Amino acid sequence: WLADTGATSHMTPHRHWFKNYSPCHIPVCLADNSVVYAIGTGSVVFQPLL
Repeated sequence: WLADTGATSHMTPHRHWFKNYSPCHIPVCLADNSVVYAIGTGSVVFQPLL
């Protein structure tokens, strides 16, 4: 199975999901043209449950 949401980037409030994490301050433009800021970037690895 391949999980592909079509998004190039994802956001989560769950810091404990990250395999690696680096603090940052990156602006993210939303659909209503407002801006929020990401506070970190990294990799999340999911384990399939069968």
